[in-house]
Amino acid sequence: MTPPDHLQTPAARRIIVTGCDHAYFELVAELIASIRDHADTAIAVIDCGMTAGQRTALQAQGVRLLAPHIPDYAPRRALAKRPSLAINISKLWLDQMLPDFDLILWLDADTWVQDGQAPERMFAAAQSQTLAIVPEIGAKRADLLGVRWMCPGWMQIRSFLYKNATRARLPFAIRRRIGAKPLLNAGVFCLHRNAPIWPVLRRWQALILPRRHMAFTQDQLCIALAVYIDGLPVTFLDNSHNYIGPWLLDETTGTLANLFFPHAPVGIVHMASQKAMRSGLENTLTIPTVQGGQAAVNLRYGGMRARSAHAG
Repeated sequence: MTPPDHLQTPAARRIIVTGCDHAYFELVAELIASIRDHADTAIAVIDCGMTAGQRTALQAQGVRLLAPHIPDYAPRRALAKRPSLAINISKLWLDQMLPDFDLILWLDADTWVQDGQAPERMFAAAQSQTLAIVPEIGAKRADLLGVRWMCPGWMQIRSFLYKNATRARLPFAIRRRIGAKPLLNAGVFCLHRNAPIWPVLRRWQALILPRRHMAFTQDQLCIALAVYIDGLPVTFLDNSHNYIGPWLLDETTGTLANLFFPHAPVGIVHMASQKAMRSGLENTLTIPTVQGGQAAVNLRYGGMRARSAHAG
C-alpha cells in the first residue's frame, strides 16, 4: 500500500544518492536541482569519473561525494573498460557507505523529481525496513512478458530476468521461478540501513558479478533474486514513482502526466532508453497531450523548465 501524502519520516537521517561520471554530470546537476525544488534532503553522489571542476561545483552545493565501493570479486577488466559500472555495483553497498543515515533513497542519474511527494512516499514505504521499489508492470508496456512463439502451443520466455539469470548460469529451477515475474527497476528504490535485504543482495552479487558480462545488470537481478527467491520483504509503489513512459503531457499544468486516468502528475521521471534526450536539451520527442493534441517535449528537468518559462 502506498503511504498517504502527509506521511513523512524524520528528515535528519535521510539521504538521496545517485552517481555519475563526467558525461552524466549535467543530468545529475538537474536531478539535484529538481530535488531542491521540493526539499532540503541530504544528497550524495558516487563519483566515477567527474572532473575536478564538477566535484567542486557539487561540494559548493553541500553535496556529499562518495568513492565507489568495489568488492574484491568485481570484474576488473570490465571496470577498467567502463568505470561507471562501479555505480551499479555500489548500489548494493550503500548501507555500509553511508553508516550515518537511516533511510537511503537511490535515484539513477537519468531521473528527476517532478512531484515532491514521490520521494516522501518512498521514504515512508522503506521506514519499516522493507524494500520500496516499483515493479515494471502496467502502462509501460502492452505485453507483460516477452515471449517467442516456437509453434502453436509452445513458446520461449524472453523476459529480462530469465535472460539475465541464464547469462549468470543460475540453475533452471531459479530461472523458472523468476522468469515470469515483473522486473523490479533498480533505477529508483529506497531502503533502511538496517533492512535485512542488504546482506542477501551482496550474497547474490558475490555469486553473479564475477561471471562474464554481468556487471551492468547485476543490481536488478540481485534485487529480483532476493525478493522472489529468498522472500525478503518488499513494498511495491505505483509506476508514478519510477515513470519510464508512455509519455503524456498535461498542457494545463505543464507537467508530465501518468498515462492512467485521471492522469495525475508523474512523481519521478526516469529517462531510461532516451539516449538522444539525455544528450541534449535541443532533442525532443513528440508525445500526446491530455487535451488530445501533440507536443514536442524534452523530458529532462531542464527541458521541462525551459518549456514552462517559454509558455509563461
